[in-house]
Amino acid sequence: MNFCVAPCLTLSPMADSCPFEAIRLSFTCNVRIPLGPTTFTPGGSMSISSPHVEIWLQNKQVLIRDQNTAYGTYVNGIRIVQQTLLQNGDILTLGVPIIRSSAVPTHVTNAQLKPIKAIVTIVGV
Repeated sequence: MNFCVAPCLTLSPMADSCPFEAIRLSFTCNVRIPLGPTTFTPGGSMSISSPHVEIWLQNKQVLIRDQNTAYGTYVNGIRIVQQTLLQNGDILTLGVPIIRSSAVPTHVTNAQLKPIKAIVTIVGV
């Protein structure tokens, strides 16, 4: 069951994502929630920076904005360049796949080279 008193957003991992546990964000008025690599997994994803995006609730809409990152933020496959409306069922991608090279530390796993890919579920808005 998905109980939410305040409006909330859940990000659930897709099969081709850097692995992470589903994340639930509860919103309060005008509070922006920053998300970076350690939000998703203790080891983080190499394709996203910290902070990578911020998400907030405004006028009963959930908005997201990229924090001028190198690898970008995508909603339904389209790179966002300004604040963007998130909707139930959107696919959110943070970063892009990184190709292993000599510049990638050996302790970084192949899973950490994948971007974060999540299905958006919004409740209470």
